[in-house]
Amino acid sequence: MASSDNKEASLVSFDASDIARLRNGGAIPSAVSTAQGGVRRLIGMKDTNALYRKEHDKLAMKVAVFVVALVILCFFSLCFTGASGQYYTYCSAYTFYTPLEVANALYYHAYNAIAVSTHWLSAVPNEWLLENVPGYWAIVSRAGVVGITLICSFLLAISGMLYQNAFRNPMAGPGMLGVGSGVSMGMMLLVALYSSAAPAMMQERYLYCYLLGVAILVFVILAGRKLSGPGRPFDIVTMMLIGSVLSQLLGFITMYMTLFVMDESDYLTYYTMSQMLVVDTSAVSWFALGSAMIISFIPIVFLRYKLNVLSFDESEARLLGIEYGRMRAIALICGAIMILAAQIHVGGVGLVSLVVPFLARSFFGCEFNKQLLGNLCISPVLLLVCRDITDAIPFIGDGLALSSTVSVVMVPLFVYVMAKHMRGWE
Repeated sequence: MASSDNKEASLVSFDASDIARLRNGGAIPSAVSTAQGGVRRLIGMKDTNALYRKEHDKLAMKVAVFVVALVILCFFSLCFTGASGQYYTYCSAYTFYTPLEVANALYYHAYNAIAVSTHWLSAVPNEWLLENVPGYWAIVSRAGVVGITLICSFLLAISGMLYQNAFRNPMAGPGMLGVGSGVSMGMMLLVALYSSAAPAMMQERYLYCYLLGVAILVFVILAGRKLSGPGRPFDIVTMMLIGSVLSQLLGFITMYMTLFVMDESDYLTYYTMSQMLVVDTSAVSWFALGSAMIISFIPIVFLRYKLNVLSFDESEARLLGIEYGRMRAIALICGAIMILAAQIHVGGVGLVSLVVPFLARSFFGCEFNKQLLGNLCISPVLLLVCRDITDAIPFIGDGLALSSTVSVVMVPLFVYVMAKHMRGWE
């Protein structure tokens, strides 16, 4: 009788971290596994609700920390223009503005925006702003670069999360369908057709890259469906193999064209464009990126609870009444669109889609909704840090690629996480 009391006393001493550990696949103590009735038998509903509220509070605290860190980091990024300052209006490279100057410039921008849109106020003349508000135009240009970086960080991290969940493998990546090859092919064709005028043709750049990327995605899906055979389930592995082969073929064509057909000036133009040394913040860039985000991100938000089924086997999903194949296909297609949009606007920084989902599962949990929240919190902080480091490094020539800094920062971080949390997919 005494031993039974001791066992029950040890069970009711569980806290929220223990429950979260059990839910995330941790080992179940023998006292729990051998007890008649398990945890539900020995913990009342009131205690269970208290534990879940405590877990919810911990999650809210983590989100608050990342949000505060992101706000501070964004404000610092606006203070420092870095190497890209040479491309901003009325600004030069490595210009630093004080926080007061940044706040003042943002205030006048908000004031003029209200004045122009409502006509309730008199807009401040540009001549006066140029003389009395340092960085008025440069800070807005910098804000555009920061905004595009943040959106692309969301797309990169969520695309990696979708693929890792769909394959239940932390090594899976959204580049497996080969849509990234459409970006390189589109820029290569643009340079081959228009030579040195290609960098200024932003509408044509997005048209070529997005159309080729989507064409590759559609071809891979249709070919995979055809090879799966009539009446058979959609074979995702076949689609991955087709995407891999097509990616290698297009990569060979692009490499041959850039190395043996283009002259030196065209090759330098292609390199500058493909590495995204200059971030485009024009209206067409925002429209293209925003459209891609709406098309790919909105379905994931609405289906975030159903997408938990990706953690189950297909037979278990059928018992739950959910079409596993459809959910998996939606995850893969939306993830491919996300990685395509991100690579077009910030370059080849796909390593973010591999590392950030791993961190999100470690810090926020394995439930799909928590993974989604974790990726939205972690990815902008990491990629914006990489953006600031890239802009802070002096360079010779047209610029330093963001992908280079991402590789330097992410690889040691990934090795550390793998060494600390080495285990199979859970």
